Amino acid sequence: MSLTPIRKVKAYVTLTRPHNLLATVITTLIGWLTIYIETRGNVINPAYPVLTVMLAAAGGYVINDYFDAEVDAVNKPYRPIPSGIVSRDEALIFSVALALAAITLSLKSGLISFVFVILNTALLYAYSYKLKELGFLGNVVVAFEGAASIIYGGLAASEPLGKLGLIYQTLLPALYAFLLLLGREIVKTIEDYRADALRNVKSLPRVLGIRCAAMVASIILLSVVAISPLPIMLGFGVVYCVLALITDIIIIHSVIMLIRMRKESAEDTAARLRSYLKVAIFVGSLAFLLDMLIRALHLL
Repeated sequence: MSLTPIRKVKAYVTLTRPHNLLATVITTLIGWLTIYIETRGNVINPAYPVLTVMLAAAGGYVINDYFDAEVDAVNKPYRPIPSGIVSRDEALIFSVALALAAITLSLKSGLISFVFVILNTALLYAYSYKLKELGFLGNVVVAFEGAASIIYGGLAASEPLGKLGLIYQTLLPALYAFLLLLGREIVKTIEDYRADALRNVKSLPRVLGIRCAAMVASIILLSVVAISPLPIMLGFGVVYCVLALITDIIIIHSVIMLIRMRKESAEDTAARLRSYLKVAIFVGSLAFLLDMLIRALHLL
């Protein structure tokens, strides 16, 4: 039976993880707004860096499904590729097209932005192909890519102005994002303990044990709480304070659960914590974004 065009298009959209792309919009805008505020609005239209990052991220999600097709055939047969709605060859072409579109669009901001996007796109492909099997290194790559969108937002805004030195303004929110994402990635490896054993992924829980991995995740997550007051010293206001406090509460609650986690129920506990930390990432991102938007509006 032939597929309807609507079903085919829906499958392609599903491959790009639209809900995750929303996160890339937020993080890229955070980076862009840091430069917008510093230069009092004299920056490139945010549509260019936002669309660039969305296209690159979408291509990364698609290539991830391309390499995971055999595993998904067992664990997620409903996904577009194992279900047969989109072939692996079609997914590969789609991914490359998205990546090339992102790389081309990045030229709008300048040569350094162009190189930055090429390198990060290559890293996304390397992660899907091999790095994800290397455990903690794969976790670091995922966290770095999430934080890199903040840096790129600032880079794309500052390079056309010839003010690359302003990128340092993006480093604090990027560090915040990196640590929070890294902590969540380690928690996910606890949830995936048995699945990773089948694929021989050298995750922290498999190399060091579940208890040790939980401690590492706890230390990283608590470091987010430790640095959360720093933006206040740099001029962030009430909106940031309220949302950052909510984020800290979620993180501390998650750390307590990690410390109390029993080995026999570790995977179920980690699954719940993964959801909690996803909320923490969203609220923490909003803490930066909304506070910056308020300050940017005052410049109009």
